[in-house]
Amino acid sequence: MFDDRSYKILEAAIQEFINEGEPVSSKQIAEKYKFGVKDATIRSVLNALTESGFLNQPHTSGGRIPTDKGYQFLANKVMQDVLDSMNNFHQHFNRMVNLMGNNGLEHFVSRVSQETKLLSAGFSDKDNAAYKMGLDELFDQLEISNREDFCQVAKDFEMLDERMEKLPRVIEKSDSPQIFIGKKSPITQSEHLSVIIDSYDINGNKYYLALIGPKRMDYEKNVKYLKKIKNGRTK
Repeated sequence: MFDDRSYKILEAAIQEFINEGEPVSSKQIAEKYKFGVKDATIRSVLNALTESGFLNQPHTSGGRIPTDKGYQFLANKVMQDVLDSMNNFHQHFNRMVNLMGNNGLEHFVSRVSQETKLLSAGFSDKDNAAYKMGLDELFDQLEISNREDFCQVAKDFEMLDERMEKLPRVIEKSDSPQIFIGKKSPITQSEHLSVIIDSYDINGNKYYLALIGPKRMDYEKNVKYLKKIKNGRTK
């Protein structure tokens, strides 16, 4: 069982990789984060975190990179702040949909994509209507060069409408957003993507909203954006 300091070191390692895109060393963490312990202590913690599956070490003497389990840890942690203002979000979401008329959800999805720079998708269970926006934004951020990987992401985009329709049957009832890393997502199959999905009951109608981005997305930034929406302050 890890202590609080170990989890803080894990969070620092994942955040450094998100920011820099390079394997993270114990020396790098020790110099930047000032945990008050020696480099050797941080290295020992990183070894334990690697053995537990949170990190991976591509080369024996090299730095660490997050695994899907590590990304899931960080994503779950930063998403906790979303819970406190859920009711405010429902009210704001409801106002936007009503003000924009029949095309409310479509405009809302477009706006979310523009502001988060992610692929955004929405689904209305009442109208059985799905909307998606931001494939270009997604491709701009993905660090893939393999043709097969590009084709899989493109196929995921094409299949979003059909897969979003299945969300009422596959998403468990929850008061908080659900986060899926890699192939665990119910609406994408690419191993290079992370997906955040939430559901909302507005005036008896069910809506779903999904944010789709690279696993190396800035989770903290996106959570802060969601909090602004919940407080009725998008920009």
